[in-house]
Amino acid sequence: MFCSQCGRQIDGTERTCPSCGAPIAAGKGAAVAQMPERVSFEYARTTVSSDLATVTTDCYESLGYELTGSKSTPGSSSTTLSFRRSRKVRGKAQLAKLQRTMDDLIASIARFEDEKTKKATVYALVLGIASALVLGVGMCCTMVWDGLMVIGIVVGLVGIVGCVGTWLLYRQTVARETRRITPNIEAAYDSLATACEEAQTVLGAA
Repeated sequence: MFCSQCGRQIDGTERTCPSCGAPIAAGKGAAVAQMPERVSFEYARTTVSSDLATVTTDCYESLGYELTGSKSTPGSSSTTLSFRRSRKVRGKAQLAKLQRTMDDLIASIARFEDEKTKKATVYALVLGIASALVLGVGMCCTMVWDGLMVIGIVVGLVGIVGCVGTWLLYRQTVARETRRITPNIEAAYDSLATACEEAQTVLGAA
């Protein structure tokens, strides 16, 4: 038997509900011999960059989900988020379409963020390896091969300049790529905001 006010299970000997104090009177409807309505859920899980975990949570909550768990993957920068929502939510077809749109936009943002440093890393590696080889040749000229001391010093200085230039090249390339890619990232965030608003409209209409 359950209290009709708070849903707590009670036995037949109690005259009032221990939780809410509602009177237990036979035939008055204060207590009912039925289980409370059970809520069933549907679940979703997604793995995203840890930097985008908060954004992803906000997007899924706009779809009617609630966050049930968050787990960071050891040794990586990704986070797995778990969600659930009532199966009785209305407008599932529209929400599913918006969810796919949000997932694609979040993935594109992560891809844009990676592109900021990808080209700079390649350029820096190429210049760094070449500079290290030049520096090695200069050291051989001064320490191993006879009569090439002056040439070795010049070549070594060129290698050192190249090593220093690697860091400068990396920073300049990252700054240039950031300026180029930032408008695309902002556009993706704007599209995400629009999708969240549409999801809220669907839930509100339902």
